[in-house]
Amino acid sequence: MRHRLPHLLFVALCGLAPAALGNLLHWSVWLSGFMCMVTASGSLLLVMRLTSGGRRPAAPHEPGPPEPPTLPTEQPYEETRVVDAALPSAADGYDFLFSATVWWKPTPDHAARSDGAFPVLAASSVVRRAMEVVRHEEPGRASFARYLLEGELGVPLPDLGGRVRALAADVTLTLAPADRERLRKLQDLRKDEEVWEHERLHEVNKRRYFGDDVLKSAGSAVVWWLTRHEDDIEKAVDMIGPLAQIAAAANDEEVSELYRHLLVPPPGTRSETTVGASRWDGPDHEQETGVSDRLGQLLTAMGLKPGMDGYTVLVLRVTQTLDEAGLPDAAEEIRRTLLPTPDEYDADPPADGDRDTDTDGFTPEAQNREAEQNTGRHTPHGPAAPHSRDETGS
Repeated sequence: MRHRLPHLLFVALCGLAPAALGNLLHWSVWLSGFMCMVTASGSLLLVMRLTSGGRRPAAPHEPGPPEPPTLPTEQPYEETRVVDAALPSAADGYDFLFSATVWWKPTPDHAARSDGAFPVLAASSVVRRAMEVVRHEEPGRASFARYLLEGELGVPLPDLGGRVRALAADVTLTLAPADRERLRKLQDLRKDEEVWEHERLHEVNKRRYFGDDVLKSAGSAVVWWLTRHEDDIEKAVDMIGPLAQIAAAANDEEVSELYRHLLVPPPGTRSETTVGASRWDGPDHEQETGVSDRLGQLLTAMGLKPGMDGYTVLVLRVTQTLDEAGLPDAAEEIRRTLLPTPDEYDADPPADGDRDTDTDGFTPEAQNREAEQNTGRHTPHGPAAPHSRDETGS
């Protein structure tokens, strides 16, 4: 109570001061009373603020806060290494090479024990965890799997026996150089095969498009050509024959009778060179009519027969032309088939005895010259009667 007395005196003085001041200044009673109440209230609040200090003082009988319990000192992590541990991947025969720094410490239940197997347990625990992560990853995804390992192995976890807690840092995951080279080659081959397969499918689609749609008939081929050349109608008319021929070949059919007159070249017309080539160079030339047979038919149609000078002259000229054209085989066949041999000349000598009966020096050139000299003596339909020396004016 004694320590409150100065405070009360301070409040009373503050409350009476306005009354004394109002008496000197001749204030009204109401104003003096109001001012006294205001100053007394303000001084009282000020004293209460100063005495309380903004907080309630603790009671002398309240106990203080309990002291925190002393925590046991935590053991630091120790370090060991895992170098190039082979971990299986999703592909048989391709193993990852795993390396990392292993940080470990004993669990609280085994902290008092000093066991030399703790580093081995910690390394095996990390390797086992790493194997569970990468066993489903493809060998070509080693870089991606390394980030997965860093996340999984960065958390300290106990081993299966609960004796050590281990985590891993500085993780590396690679493949052997030979495996990397094999994977690169296989990847290149797989990409090339995919490109080849797409090209093959594209070719198959084009063949199906042309075979089943464009070249289904001559009309569809012409329509397809017109869509590509809308402004060239006259050319389209000229292309009807070739397109009909192509459409028939695509369907293994003969050209329709409607388009045969438009074929190029028209059917039944073959050049002499084509005939010779089909005879000597074709795969089935044994079954075709030979050049000598065709020439013999032509000579027969012209009325020329073997033994006639015109027949011999024409055959020799044909053989000479074939030799100059670079077709010696055809020329030799004609000589062997259509020209008489020296024995035939010996067996049937000329009746007038004017010709040389010695056939040892007989050559096709000599026969050609002789036939040309005697050509004028015969009619187109057969040989004339032999003349005597007197009739020729000798």
